[in-house]
Amino acid sequence: MISNEQFSDFASTIRSHTLEQLYLQDHLKIGQSGHLSSYYAPFEAINSMAQVIFVGICPGKAQWQHAIEVAKTGLESNIPPATLLQKIKAESAFRGPMRRNIVQMLDYVGLQHKLGIETSQQLFEQNQHLLHSTSALRHCILNKGQNYNGSTPNMLRNEFLQQHIHSFLIPEIQQLSSSAVYIPMGLSVAQVLHYLSSLGYLNEGQILDGFPHPSGANSERIQYFLGQKTPAQLSKTTNAYKIDQEKINLSNKIRNLEFK
Repeated sequence: MISNEQFSDFASTIRSHTLEQLYLQDHLKIGQSGHLSSYYAPFEAINSMAQVIFVGICPGKAQWQHAIEVAKTGLESNIPPATLLQKIKAESAFRGPMRRNIVQMLDYVGLQHKLGIETSQQLFEQNQHLLHSTSALRHCILNKGQNYNGSTPNMLRNEFLQQHIHSFLIPEIQQLSSSAVYIPMGLSVAQVLHYLSSLGYLNEGQILDGFPHPSGANSERIQYFLGQKTPAQLSKTTNAYKIDQEKINLSNKIRNLEFK
């Protein structure tokens, strides 16, 4: 399902300006509140058939710039808007080490069996129809010109950021399957999903929180989660007990899953 209403508003602007102008000037700016500013990102494509939803914080500056570049090239090549938006979304999918870590963790807890596939790697290949990626905040959010980190300020306590959640994420969730599971990338995103559960938009069983963040910087937690390290091998910054409890919680949720 594609909603290109907002894309239509910005298509002529993207087409008529250079990438440098689009990146450095305010042609794509859609909001400002104090040190926070938001910039239009062409991520309207929604896979309403998906059963697995990855949820990040928001597009970072590099991801946003790449999406704008793909949009501009596509517009200049006269690619139809719906096709172009799907292309932009596909090119923004997790790649490299992050994808490998995600696949290993999902397979470790057995999500692939519930989905009826051999491995979660297939979510990025022949079973892409089962996967949808989104963000708690759809558009690029900068704090003092730098990537917003998800915690300062708190998304749920800042009116500007909470408005983004209500304006974009909630309507998106309403277009997705009621049996889909949501995998938050980080604690702040998990808090947003639990907040939406408290409002009735999700149920707690749909929120598969507790996975270590798949970034390479989190390798020790990932290795322990996967049983590749023992508690004795961990540094003092890694809480083995907490990871164990989160794995138990995840296993219980996955055991009770029934995809429709």
